[in-house]
Amino acid sequence: MLEEVQQLEERVQQLVLALRQAKLEQKRALQERDRLLALNAELRRRIEGIVERVRTLESEQESP
Repeated sequence: MLEEVQQLEERVQQLVLALRQAKLEQKRALQERDRLLALNAELRRRIEGIVERVRTLESEQESP
């Protein structure tokens, strides 16, 4: 009986450690997702600015 309890306690500790690890990995994944979303938004703004400049240059060339 005592051995079974010890095995259960060990299993519980393993599960607790696995849960902590999973939560840590999830937190890191969410942080990376947020970083990539911010980077994507910044790149989108830069691209939109470049497109706008190209359009402006094209319209200036069309009407001398």
